[in-house]
Amino acid sequence: MSDVGQPVLRTAHHDDLPRLHEITAASLVHDPDAASVLELLWGIAADRPDLRIVAETGGTVTGLALGWVAPPAAGADPARAGHTSLLAVDPAHRGRGQGRALLTAIEGRLLAAGAGHLVVRGTPPHYAWPGIDIRYTPAVCLVESAGYRRGPDAFNMLTDLATADLATAADERRLAALGVRVRRAHPADGERFLAWMRTWGGSWAGEAAAALAYDPPRCHVAVQGEGPDEEFVGFACHGVNRDTWFGPMGTAESQRGRGVGAVLLRRCLRDQRAAGITESEIGWTGPYRFYARAVGSRLQRVFRLYRKDPRPSPAAAPQLATPATPVPALPLEQES
Repeated sequence: MSDVGQPVLRTAHHDDLPRLHEITAASLVHDPDAASVLELLWGIAADRPDLRIVAETGGTVTGLALGWVAPPAAGADPARAGHTSLLAVDPAHRGRGQGRALLTAIEGRLLAAGAGHLVVRGTPPHYAWPGIDIRYTPAVCLVESAGYRRGPDAFNMLTDLATADLATAADERRLAALGVRVRRAHPADGERFLAWMRTWGGSWAGEAAAALAYDPPRCHVAVQGEGPDEEFVGFACHGVNRDTWFGPMGTAESQRGRGVGAVLLRRCLRDQRAAGITESEIGWTGPYRFYARAVGSRLQRVFRLYRKDPRPSPAAAPQLATPATPVPALPLEQES
């Protein structure tokens, strides 16, 4: 039997999930929907269960690491990205090197699975975060001490749904007079809508497909024309991966400046408010002023994104590492 102080790393299995829920709930203190986050990130590793690792101490699971290898990317850097999507250690077992041991182990398995480089950022289209929320400061310290290079920061905004003005009737009448109708997307839009979504690039088509799969769909669209001549000119989604989050959203260049985006945004936020959600989190925000003016959103969360290029001949991952900075959690998440 192993020493109670010496954790053993092994592949996780479904019977571990109740204990993993306890660890993530205790670790993701800035994410009240930690249970759904774990289910999301556990699920994307379904085809590679070896990218689910737990640390077991004295017969009890005390930490976990989840990973995902992105499909090959087109462009200048086609190498597959190996994502560390979640890393968490039981609060009672921090400060003993388990976080570092788990990170080293998941890195080794990601490289063995074909990753050309390692990242700590979103796992599109099923991402939980843009990167590491800086309030999980020990996680930031861990990855930086492990040789990861910091990339651009990402920002989320919060919208108070109790106070935001989400009325759209007058604006929808104005847009209708201009030949633009706004409606909820429906499954019948199917491939025609998703083909248009693919023109946006990135992971938005995958996220839109997930939004369409809900009943009712968590997507609203702006269209011009009727019947077979109908064309999409705007869209907005909500609750794709996390119920309280908004996005993605886009408006065709020909329609910008007409208020189409504001109507789509408010329709989505009304859906969230009707579902009992009190605050909507706008993920990976770019146009801060638009959201602040349209619905009173405010900047709230800051995420750091990281990348690490492995050495040509990486050493085999050790089963146990030396003590490291205490690690509460790595909420790791868009891109490959």
